[in-house]
Amino acid sequence: MSTTIFQGTAATAATYELAEGILWDDRAECARWVDIWKGRVLAGELRDGRLVTLSETVLGQTAGAVGLAEDGGLIVAAARGLATISRMGEVSLGPDLLGSRGLVRLNDGSVDPNGAFVVGTASLDPASLAAPAGKETLLRVWPDGRVETLRTGIRLSNGIAFSPAGDTIYHVDTYSDTVSSHSYGAQFDHHEPWQAVLTDLPGHPDGLTVDAEGALWVALWGASRVQRHAPTGELLATVNLDAGQVSCPGFVGPDFATLAITTGQEGLEVVNDQTGAIFIADVGVRGIPAHRWRGSTTTPYWLNQAPKQEHA
Repeated sequence: MSTTIFQGTAATAATYELAEGILWDDRAECARWVDIWKGRVLAGELRDGRLVTLSETVLGQTAGAVGLAEDGGLIVAAARGLATISRMGEVSLGPDLLGSRGLVRLNDGSVDPNGAFVVGTASLDPASLAAPAGKETLLRVWPDGRVETLRTGIRLSNGIAFSPAGDTIYHVDTYSDTVSSHSYGAQFDHHEPWQAVLTDLPGHPDGLTVDAEGALWVALWGASRVQRHAPTGELLATVNLDAGQVSCPGFVGPDFATLAITTGQEGLEVVNDQTGAIFIADVGVRGIPAHRWRGSTTTPYWLNQAPKQEHA
């Protein structure tokens, strides 16, 4: 099978230290994304090939990912717990989900088909990055505050996406250079092993999304590209970018027909390309609407009760 090659074009200036998690809010008709280290949650619209920022909310701590909520607000992976942003822009910070462990934060996350938020962790200890045994976890936080551990032994938890039918979860372990899959539902089979779908990629896998045909689009940090793969692993297409550090793809626009791709300048002393910009590309397929958090963003669960822990 031949591989289709696309070229992405910059839709913003190259200013982001680490943009991530771009998705389309079909009700507000805007794109949403985060600038992780600056704690910014942004909204923007497409205008003549540019992504123009409309608004931003600053959390005062890291913002690893943003998701949509049923009530029109937003759910955010903040530094060590969730945060909500109501439709009126009011921010509420939830309790610590990471317990006694230090030097760790929440990273990428996604709302699942059940209306829960699935989010993983990333170490802030540089020494741990070289460790072969991962200490990171993948959590599922329900709208009532229940917390369930879906996966352990991860080196760096990153992109999370679901098949169009919602019965499969895809998950990236960046420093293991692996994209894995697992059957998915409200009941999670903790005894079922995760299955490696993609390995030996030309770069570290980072964020990912799934299109309406069920194919995976994976950002490859350090490789200046996004790749489209069949669920069985075959390479179908490549989007080349003038940006080395590619962080996340997501379909945007009213018809979900434009692939937007975030990049970052994290760790670079010299930038000699357009990394740090958000790119767009017409790739000939469409995305699917994002799932929505079923909790309240005006009175989230932590304002009513302490979260309960469930252990796998």
